[in-house]
Amino acid sequence: MYTLMMIFVFLHILCWAGAFGMWIAAVKNRQPLPGMAHMSAAAPVFGLIAAVIGIIDGMAINHMAIGIKLVLSVVVAVCAFIAIKKREATPAPVWFAIPVGIVVNIAIGVFM
Repeated sequence: MYTLMMIFVFLHILCWAGAFGMWIAAVKNRQPLPGMAHMSAAAPVFGLIAAVIGIIDGMAINHMAIGIKLVLSVVVAVCAFIAIKKREATPAPVWFAIPVGIVVNIAIGVFM
């Protein structure tokens, strides 16, 4: 079960890395790629699957950290889909919430 959980953790981090990289690629002209939204939507799914596998296996999981990461993941995914829909007219708070949410999400995962 540990190996299966680590596969989903790897996919979770890979989705965040892809979404962050696509945001950096689009930061100059604010023309986000659709993959950014899809990866930011897949990241909470993979993370939640990894957490459920860990809970089922009886691992010591920090439930508060998982809850905070889930809320942040959903906020980032919603902001990414808004950015895809509005393109250049994306408000600055929505546009910059994407990388901040990704970095905070990864930091919580590493340090908690």
